[in-house]
Amino acid sequence: MQNVRIIKIPQLKVVSSGAITNTEEFEAFDRWWSAIDVSRYITPRDFMWYNEKEKYMEWVFAVPDNYKNFGNYKLVDFPGGLYAVATSIDTDEDCNIAKEQIRKWVIESGCFELSTEENDTTIRYAMAHVLTPKIFKEKMGYHLSDNFVPIVTI
Repeated sequence: MQNVRIIKIPQLKVVSSGAITNTEEFEAFDRWWSAIDVSRYITPRDFMWYNEKEKYMEWVFAVPDNYKNFGNYKLVDFPGGLYAVATSIDTDEDCNIAKEQIRKWVIESGCFELSTEENDTTIRYAMAHVLTPKIFKEKMGYHLSDNFVPIVTI
Protein backbone atom coordinates (compact mmCIF):
# COMPACT_ATOMS: atom_id res chain seq x y z
CA MET A 1 0.00 0.00 0.00
CA GLN A 2 1.83 3.07 -1.24
CA ASN A 3 -0.34 5.68 0.43
CA VAL A 4 0.51 4.73 4.02
CA ARG A 5 2.10 7.53 5.98
CA ILE A 6 3.56 7.50 9.48
CA ILE A 7 2.66 10.29 11.87
CA LYS A 8 3.41 11.00 15.50
CA ILE A 9 0.60 12.44 17.58
CA PRO A 10 1.77 14.16 20.78
CA GLN A 11 0.32 13.41 24.18
CA LEU A 12 -2.77 15.60 24.52
CA LYS A 13 -5.56 16.55 26.85
CA VAL A 14 -8.80 15.65 25.10
CA VAL A 15 -12.45 15.70 25.99
CA SER A 16 -14.02 12.25 25.76
CA SER A 17 -17.57 11.45 24.76
CA GLY A 18 -17.49 8.44 27.04
CA ALA A 19 -19.49 5.45 25.81
CA ILE A 20 -21.45 6.18 22.64
CA THR A 21 -24.19 3.58 22.54
CA ASN A 22 -26.85 5.32 20.43
CA THR A 23 -27.42 8.00 17.80
CA GLU A 24 -28.52 10.60 20.35
CA GLU A 25 -25.21 10.36 22.26
CA PHE A 26 -23.29 10.56 18.98
CA GLU A 27 -25.20 13.64 17.82
CA ALA A 28 -24.94 15.33 21.23
CA PHE A 29 -21.14 15.05 21.28
CA ASP A 30 -20.98 16.19 17.64
CA ARG A 31 -23.07 19.29 18.46
CA TRP A 32 -20.95 20.04 21.56
CA TRP A 33 -17.54 20.01 19.90
CA SER A 34 -18.75 21.46 16.58
CA ALA A 35 -19.80 24.63 18.43
CA ILE A 36 -16.19 25.31 19.51
CA ASP A 37 -14.31 27.76 17.27
CA VAL A 38 -11.13 26.00 16.23
CA SER A 39 -10.69 27.79 12.91
CA ARG A 40 -7.20 28.96 13.90
CA TYR A 41 -6.00 25.59 15.14
CA ILE A 42 -4.37 22.67 13.38
CA THR A 43 -6.41 19.61 12.49
CA PRO A 44 -7.25 16.87 13.03
CA ARG A 45 -8.58 17.58 16.51
CA ASP A 46 -11.08 14.72 16.86
CA PHE A 47 -10.73 10.96 16.64
CA MET A 48 -13.15 8.07 17.03
CA TRP A 49 -12.46 4.43 17.90
CA TYR A 50 -14.05 1.28 19.20
CA ASN A 51 -12.89 0.68 22.79
CA GLU A 52 -12.39 -3.08 22.60
CA LYS A 53 -11.85 -3.45 26.33
CA GLU A 54 -15.09 -1.68 27.32
CA LYS A 55 -17.05 -2.62 24.15
CA TYR A 56 -18.22 0.83 23.03
CA MET A 57 -17.52 3.59 20.53
CA GLU A 58 -15.64 6.57 21.91
CA TRP A 59 -15.01 9.98 20.38
CA VAL A 60 -12.41 12.45 21.62
CA PHE A 61 -11.77 16.09 20.82
CA ALA A 62 -8.61 18.10 21.55
CA VAL A 63 -9.93 21.36 22.95
CA PRO A 64 -7.92 24.58 22.64
CA ASP A 65 -5.53 25.39 25.50
CA ASN A 66 -7.28 26.91 28.52
CA TYR A 67 -10.72 25.84 27.27
CA LYS A 68 -12.86 25.01 30.32
CA ASN A 69 -16.46 24.40 29.20
CA PHE A 70 -16.52 20.60 28.87
CA GLY A 71 -20.30 20.31 29.13
CA ASN A 72 -21.19 16.86 30.51
CA TYR A 73 -17.92 15.40 29.23
CA LYS A 74 -14.58 14.63 30.89
CA LEU A 75 -11.10 15.93 30.14
CA VAL A 76 -8.77 12.93 29.79
CA ASP A 77 -5.20 12.15 28.73
CA PHE A 78 -4.61 10.94 25.18
CA PRO A 79 -1.33 8.99 25.00
CA GLY A 80 -0.38 9.98 21.47
CA GLY A 81 2.27 7.90 19.74
CA LEU A 82 3.12 6.62 16.28
CA TYR A 83 0.36 5.75 13.82
CA ALA A 84 0.32 4.35 10.30
CA VAL A 85 -2.37 6.25 8.40
CA ALA A 86 -4.22 5.90 5.09
CA THR A 87 -7.30 7.55 3.61
CA SER A 88 -10.48 5.80 2.48
CA ILE A 89 -14.11 6.54 1.73
CA ASP A 90 -15.88 6.85 5.09
CA THR A 91 -17.92 3.64 5.14
CA ASP A 92 -17.41 0.77 7.56
CA GLU A 93 -16.41 -1.54 4.71
CA ASP A 94 -13.89 0.85 3.12
CA CYS A 95 -12.39 1.86 6.49
CA ASN A 96 -11.99 -1.80 7.50
CA ILE A 97 -10.30 -2.61 4.18
CA ALA A 98 -7.94 0.35 4.61
CA LYS A 99 -7.05 -0.69 8.17
CA GLU A 100 -6.31 -4.25 7.02
CA GLN A 101 -4.10 -2.92 4.22
CA ILE A 102 -2.29 -0.68 6.73
CA ARG A 103 -1.75 -3.64 9.08
CA LYS A 104 -0.33 -5.71 6.21
CA TRP A 105 2.00 -2.85 5.24
CA VAL A 106 3.21 -2.46 8.84
CA ILE A 107 3.91 -6.20 9.19
CA GLU A 108 5.84 -6.23 5.91
CA SER A 109 7.70 -2.94 6.57
CA GLY A 110 10.56 -4.39 8.59
CA CYS A 111 10.65 -1.10 10.52
CA PHE A 112 7.44 -1.10 12.54
CA GLU A 113 5.15 -3.45 14.45
CA LEU A 114 1.48 -3.22 15.30
CA SER A 115 0.97 -1.84 18.80
CA THR A 116 -0.01 -4.53 21.33
CA GLU A 117 -0.28 -4.69 25.11
CA GLU A 118 3.03 -6.57 25.07
CA ASN A 119 5.09 -4.04 23.08
CA ASP A 120 3.46 -0.69 23.93
CA THR A 121 3.30 1.22 27.20
CA THR A 122 -0.40 1.99 26.78
CA ILE A 123 -3.44 0.44 25.13
CA ARG A 124 -4.21 2.26 21.89
CA TYR A 125 -6.91 1.45 19.35
CA ALA A 126 -7.22 1.90 15.60
CA MET A 127 -9.11 5.13 15.08
CA ALA A 128 -10.63 7.29 12.38
CA HIS A 129 -11.07 10.96 11.54
CA VAL A 130 -13.45 12.33 8.89
CA LEU A 131 -11.31 14.83 7.02
CA THR A 132 -13.69 16.32 4.47
CA PRO A 133 -16.01 19.27 5.11
CA LYS A 134 -19.78 18.91 4.84
CA ILE A 135 -19.76 20.60 1.41
CA PHE A 136 -17.64 17.70 0.09
CA LYS A 137 -20.28 15.18 1.13
CA GLU A 138 -23.05 17.35 -0.31
CA LYS A 139 -21.29 17.47 -3.69
CA MET A 140 -19.69 14.01 -3.83
CA GLY A 141 -22.17 11.96 -1.79
CA TYR A 142 -19.61 10.63 0.70
CA HIS A 143 -16.92 11.68 3.16
CA LEU A 144 -13.27 10.67 3.24
CA SER A 145 -11.77 9.30 6.43
CA ASP A 146 -8.20 8.97 7.66
CA ASN A 147 -7.70 5.58 9.30
CA PHE A 148 -5.06 5.41 12.05
CA VAL A 149 -3.44 2.15 13.17
CA PRO A 150 -1.21 2.38 16.28
CA ILE A 151 2.35 1.17 15.73
CA VAL A 152 5.72 0.97 17.48
CA THR A 153 9.23 0.88 16.06
CA ILE A 154 11.17 -2.38 15.92
